[in-house]
Amino acid sequence: MKIGIVGAGPGGSLLAWHAATAGAAVTIFDPSHPREKPCGGGLTGKALALLPPAPADDPLPARFVDSCFFEEEAASFVRLRLARPVAIASRAELDAWLLRRACAAGARHCPERVAHVDADGGLRTTRGVSHHFDVIVGADGAGSLVRRTLLSPTPPERLTMAAGWFARGASDMHIRFASDLGGYLWLFPRRDHVCVGICAPLRRVPTRQLLDRLESEVRRSFPALADGEPYAHTIPSPSAHASSVLEIAGPRWALVGDAAALADPITGEGIYPALQSAALLAEALLDGGSAAHYPRRLLESLGAEMLKAAALRDRFYAAGFTRRMITYAARSAAIREVLADLVLGEQGYLGLKRRLLRAAPRFALESAASVFRSAS
Repeated sequence: MKIGIVGAGPGGSLLAWHAATAGAAVTIFDPSHPREKPCGGGLTGKALALLPPAPADDPLPARFVDSCFFEEEAASFVRLRLARPVAIASRAELDAWLLRRACAAGARHCPERVAHVDADGGLRTTRGVSHHFDVIVGADGAGSLVRRTLLSPTPPERLTMAAGWFARGASDMHIRFASDLGGYLWLFPRRDHVCVGICAPLRRVPTRQLLDRLESEVRRSFPALADGEPYAHTIPSPSAHASSVLEIAGPRWALVGDAAALADPITGEGIYPALQSAALLAEALLDGGSAAHYPRRLLESLGAEMLKAAALRDRFYAAGFTRRMITYAARSAAIREVLADLVLGEQGYLGLKRRLLRAAPRFALESAASVFRSAS
């Protein structure tokens, strides 16, 4: 099987690694390596489990953190201890590492920009070189050429705007909710710098206002991290309807990661969905030689959680919810455990209500004890 992959981010490179390892002839088209991407770069345990094995002489280039601060402007913060560490990586380093794994498995990297694709497997680069593949895969990000050509751009109402900068220095991992924006701010420590960022729905707040808000809060709370070259980009997510997942492939083409609009609608986290979609597409291609069954497999494995998150997003960022969540977590270890598992990706949205109901009696006892201690 001949597979042409447009884009060498996590989804594209992991798909290439799987397919090349199984003997497929894989070509990855991407002229941008090495490059940094404006992204937090967090990898949960689920994401780490999907990565190729790391050679002894080329370990995963990431920093591992085992705690996270959650904050809300009008509430006290809470610190979560994580049962397992989260990895945080520079996208330039992570993407280059994954591309090395794909090429070591036999994939070919073509550092040319793609100008045209078609649903029958045709591809042409900007240098005018034409190729033909059994399957073409769009792994080319939020502004995907493959998606625009073979499907349609992600609708604006399903886009989140992220803005920020990369700062010299060090920090703990911080997440500060901003319900008035419908989003949050973050500090993600990497190996040699800190990713400083903010996100909110695309049509809710102008990008300049997002950057101004981020800068004012960082200068007040973390002045050492206030300087950096600003960036902005969009994060695409599915809607609450299954059609937004089922549409992302045909018999001879498919989309993964941001090109498939698979970022978490609540958190914007996109690396795990990119890796999982790549693994599922590889499975579908190697099983049947076609991408036609991939969307249904994705919906069964990952899509249901995504649709639930899309349905919950507005309620999650409604006024007062995140404040109560942090207040309750500060009082109760039961709620802290739930939040920590959400950070680790080990607690899904579909079972979240049931888990909270099971934790309610313990929360009531711990909350009452906390109030009593405060009063005395």
